[in-house]
Amino acid sequence: MILVDSCVYIQMLRADLDPARELAGLAMEDDLATCGVIRCEVLRGMRTPKARKALATYLDCLIYIPTLNTVWERAEDILWNLDRTGYHIPLPDAVIASSALQVGATVLTFDGHFQHVPKLLVRSEYDS
Repeated sequence: MILVDSCVYIQMLRADLDPARELAGLAMEDDLATCGVIRCEVLRGMRTPKARKALATYLDCLIYIPTLNTVWERAEDILWNLDRTGYHIPLPDAVIASSALQVGATVLTFDGHFQHVPKLLVRSEYDS
C-alpha cells in the first residue's frame, strides 16, 4: 500500500497535472491510500468548488486510513523521540507517518521530514 503525501498532490496541481492520471501507473502496481490530514491539506487549497469536488471524488476511491487513537499515540511517540534527537517535524507529518506505519504503507513524498521517522518506508518516485 502507498500513502500519497499531500505535497505530491500539491506539486501536481501546481503543474496543472491531473493526479488521477499521474498516479494511474502506480495504482496498477499497488493500492493507493489517503488519510484525513492529507485530504484536509490538499482539498483546502482547491480554488473552485468544482475542482475540489472532483479531487475529493478521486480521494474517495482510495483506501482511507482512519486516524484512530493508536495513530495519535504513535504520532506522539514519533514527535517525542525525534525531538530528543534534535530533529523536529511538523505535527501533520507525524500523523501521516503514523498512519502509514499503522497499516504498513510506504509514503510517497517529496518531503524530507519523513526520512527521519524510524521504520517508515519512503519513496519519492511515482513513475512505474
